[in-house]
Amino acid sequence: MIFCSPQLLLSNLDKTIKPKMDFLRDVGFSTPNLTFLLSKNSYILRYSLSNQIVPAFGFLKGILGTDEAVITTIKRAQWLLSKDLHNIMGSKIGLLQDHGVPNSRISALIKWQPRCFLQVHLDRFTEALTKVKAMGFEPSSSYFNVALVSITSISESNWEEKFELYGSFGWSEDDILSAFKKQPQIMALSKDKMRKMMDFFSKEPGLGLSVVSHYPNLLLLSLEKTIIPRWSVICVLMSHGILNKDVNFYTICCSKEKIFLEKYVIKYQKVTQVLEAYQGKTVIGG
Repeated sequence: MIFCSPQLLLSNLDKTIKPKMDFLRDVGFSTPNLTFLLSKNSYILRYSLSNQIVPAFGFLKGILGTDEAVITTIKRAQWLLSKDLHNIMGSKIGLLQDHGVPNSRISALIKWQPRCFLQVHLDRFTEALTKVKAMGFEPSSSYFNVALVSITSISESNWEEKFELYGSFGWSEDDILSAFKKQPQIMALSKDKMRKMMDFFSKEPGLGLSVVSHYPNLLLLSLEKTIIPRWSVICVLMSHGILNKDVNFYTICCSKEKIFLEKYVIKYQKVTQVLEAYQGKTVIGG
């Protein structure tokens, strides 16, 4: 902390630092939370308590409702108390309200992704908001927030590149937009992961990209830790006639690890190659 803000050594402990520490403790910052905050943003102790820290905290509380919610949000974006939140966030909050986004959703968005309000320029925020509405996302839907964050997190050129990447696997514009509406985070993935996932599903017999278009949440899972081990086990069980080809792979992938192990691995561990498949020692396809 001193390394980042050596000027603190010249500050008056009782008049400058202690009142700020007392305020933060009074609103509910525990010692670990306070330590974390100051380690990430020691500059906060250089700001005015009455002119900056208290108004910023009060602004957030007026939106989020409780001290606890404010503290949780500050832990995600430690610079919040150092910003002119009324000017930086106020206009964006007003835009959301004008577009019919309920206050509960606005509050949820601030708690989940405060950086969306801090780091995204107002013009970019406005464009993204208009785009999300044009795509048909309902302002009262939680996916409205996810879509907004996904769009604001990437540049327009990056958006086009990712759009083209999905299209290179045969998806039409409607296919891509339909998948995005079902799971907006697919556009926030790295292009490397997008390519690996789409390549796997397009080449693996028994799956195909139609599975992904119906269940785009699959793209958010780990290929190495979830998709491949589970599909390998399913392929082995299908090859032995234990499972049929109508099995819902999406449901299987979304089940908890313990449930999957009990239902498909432990239950059939005596079946040849099941354990090897789950451990990645058997070629996919059984």
